[in-house]
Amino acid sequence: MITIEQVQEAFGDNKDPYKTKDVDHDYIAISLLRERIPYEVCHSIIQGAEHDVLYLCDVDEALNYLSKEDLDILADCNVWYEEDSGSFGLFV
Repeated sequence: MITIEQVQEAFGDNKDPYKTKDVDHDYIAISLLRERIPYEVCHSIIQGAEHDVLYLCDVDEALNYLSKEDLDILADCNVWYEEDSGSFGLFV
């Protein structure tokens, strides 16, 4: 199980969001979360949306199912940890 501290570290300021600019970030991030997190725990990976942002599943729900490597993949897909809502965010 990963911790909130590992989530914060993985999505820290040292990530380069442009290094994977030709990758379909949305598909990879959402697919990874859907693959890892059982449907019974999180029925909808996409919890909400705004103009150019998707809010994904609750981080507390995901902690038991994600690895450190998964966090690195999500960070490379421009996912971040939205501390105020406790969810993952994704620019689209």
